[in-house]
Amino acid sequence: MTRNPQTANAVTRAVPRSRRALRNRIRKAVPWAVISAFLIFALFPVYWIILIAFRPRDDIFQFPAALMPSNLSLDNIRYVWFGTQTNDPVIGFLGTSLVISVTASVIALAFGVCCAYALGRFRIGGKFLSMWILSQRFLPPIALVVPLYLMFRQLGLLDTYTGLIILYATFTIPIVVWLMLGYVESAPPELEEAAYVDGAGYWTAFVRVALPVLKPGLSVAAVFTFIFIWNEYVLAYQLAGDDVATITVYLPRLRSAIAELYGEIAAASLLSVLPAILFAGVMQRFLVRGLAFGGLK
Repeated sequence: MTRNPQTANAVTRAVPRSRRALRNRIRKAVPWAVISAFLIFALFPVYWIILIAFRPRDDIFQFPAALMPSNLSLDNIRYVWFGTQTNDPVIGFLGTSLVISVTASVIALAFGVCCAYALGRFRIGGKFLSMWILSQRFLPPIALVVPLYLMFRQLGLLDTYTGLIILYATFTIPIVVWLMLGYVESAPPELEEAAYVDGAGYWTAFVRVALPVLKPGLSVAAVFTFIFIWNEYVLAYQLAGDDVATITVYLPRLRSAIAELYGEIAAASLLSVLPAILFAGVMQRFLVRGLAFGGLK
């Protein structure tokens, strides 16, 4: 029986092709495998918090720990939402954090955008002023707790909305300035120059021409500023009290006379991240445009 030479050549050519195809598939699969591993590593704590939040109290400490829940309960959410005899309801602390975060973010954006526009368009202060503004974030907040506490006590701003709003707005203005400075320098100045030719003043050109162009950058700065203020703990713990306490201060208070209430802490943590996720979701369309616009320079 004779072997067809054409068939043998076709088989010989098919073997390297199949090997190359296999190598290409492996080469494409390796990055996805690495990304999936990092994603599982990053999201596992979130999954564990959700799991504990909806688990009955008796199942939280079972050994060995079960990764898939057998019993689900809303008791922890109910205890946190309505409060208990030893712990206050979470809704008041969420409202306090929302008021402080939104108000301080608006103030920081208003001052930070104007400052970034002046630095980027008119080169006020040169590079020294912009670097000095950024240097205000080099000092860790814990180093300022004692002088801030003494100053707030002297001014009567301890445990007040006004004190925390002023504090957070001041601390986040440098972040807004440096986030917006790149967008201001990347935006074309010809539109504002055309407005000047038509008789518009600096303020009119800034409000009616520059701000619409900078809207994607504003969304990025708004998201980062809001999340930073919402998650801040050290200053809120030291300068807030019983009347004005944020959600980050509320979480360590969830304890009983015997031990910490891990189920309630997980439920409160889950509720505390929802406003930030909702805000980022609402701003997602502008956020993607802003991140892309900021990378054009």
